[in-house]
Amino acid sequence: MLTRGAVTDSPSNPSAWSQAERAVDGRYIYMLSVYSVDAEKNIVARRENIAVNDQASEVVVEFDKSYNFKRGVHTLMVVANHSDHRIGNTTYSSGLTGAWSATDYDALMSNQISASGNNISPKDVIQPLSLMQEFEIHTGSNFVEGELVRSIARLRIEVKNDSGVLPLKINNLTFSNDFAQRGAYVFDDGSDDKYSFPKGAIVATSTDALQPFVRDASKSYKTINSQSSAVVYDGYLLESKDADGFTYTLNMSYEDASWTLDVYSRDSDVAIKKAKDMKNVSEEYFLIYNPTTQKYLSVDGSSVVLASIGDFDAIAARNIWQITYSDSRFYIKNVESNTYLKATNNTVTLSDSRDRFNLSDKSNAILIKDYETDGRYLYIDGETVKGGYSDGYANMGFYFYKITKTTTTKTEDINREAVIPLTAIDPVSQQSSKVTAIKRNDFINALVTVSYNPYSGEFDFRVEDWETGGGQVDFN
Repeated sequence: MLTRGAVTDSPSNPSAWSQAERAVDGRYIYMLSVYSVDAEKNIVARRENIAVNDQASEVVVEFDKSYNFKRGVHTLMVVANHSDHRIGNTTYSSGLTGAWSATDYDALMSNQISASGNNISPKDVIQPLSLMQEFEIHTGSNFVEGELVRSIARLRIEVKNDSGVLPLKINNLTFSNDFAQRGAYVFDDGSDDKYSFPKGAIVATSTDALQPFVRDASKSYKTINSQSSAVVYDGYLLESKDADGFTYTLNMSYEDASWTLDVYSRDSDVAIKKAKDMKNVSEEYFLIYNPTTQKYLSVDGSSVVLASIGDFDAIAARNIWQITYSDSRFYIKNVESNTYLKATNNTVTLSDSRDRFNLSDKSNAILIKDYETDGRYLYIDGETVKGGYSDGYANMGFYFYKITKTTTTKTEDINREAVIPLTAIDPVSQQSSKVTAIKRNDFINALVTVSYNPYSGEFDFRVEDWETGGGQVDFN
């Protein structure tokens, strides 16, 4: 019994495909040729051009005793949909390069399909299905079943605009030069010979695609409204291989984007070294400096660390601390993480809840004492920020440098050209890695989510990796 490669329709559009689209896409079998090849690569049995009716997805082919099979290992070679097909008043061409040839094993293996001049397989050309599978003939009745797969892959790129209000403009979509192969063999024997054809870039605007990249009418871009998504490309391509991987490039823009940027700079080189000089602060910004290590308190992820700061005209928010004096206590919050300083269990951490601190003097520096944790002091042990009870640590003193926050608001056009590598999730390891081979029957379904960050005026984008295909393929 022979079945065509399993497919499932999209839940959002379960039956929208026409009969012609299903034929082109390999969703049913209308003609079949079956060959049995022995270990010496001789065709020992054949049944060719078997007509299949009613848009079948399964076909049973029988060979009776007149074929005189010999026991041993054979290779079952099956091709489907290798001729033109008439639907209604229209004849759809086969994707074969020339007429089907089956004079011997070499002829079977030499049958090819070709891409269009735009390096993709045209949407209205029927691509053959194929199967190449070993089986063993023994005494008595023999039965073998296999699944026919497409000789093509499918690539779909969808872009989602995650911006709250701004429409996203896709100015252009291009593909790397060696993205698509211009030819392929009908049968796959597992060797790398299938990757020996010339390659070229996909032409994104080609009408041979199921969904070419199309700009808005009379515009130089395609618009995707805020909180909306659109398929920017969907097409068939032949299998290909590239050790460096495949990339596609999206040129995008947000126009009239209004964004806000906070810049932090040090007021002067004069440090505050007395606790009494900190008693008048009200949600003000500071650098906290340890003179022994000559480094500053900073944040790395969820950890409090020490950092060197070279440029005092544009200081990163992770190095800035917002200090508030209230109810005779200080509250110390990191600007980037928006979390509060906390000294506990010999460590210094960050917390969503705010702890109260005391600031006191020690030999021309300021001690920082966590009032909420039984009076633990901040101190430096090597390159680690810690919290402890004793005030006898050598590295306990801190200076405070006043920081000025300047907020700038701009309105401008923001452009981004993103070169995106084609990546996939390995079904076994679940790790993401670059794709170095596009295989027949794959469905490459890439989702690119684009957003606009009003605080930096920059694009953010992330790509959802696809799981490598084969077998169960959702082609719609």
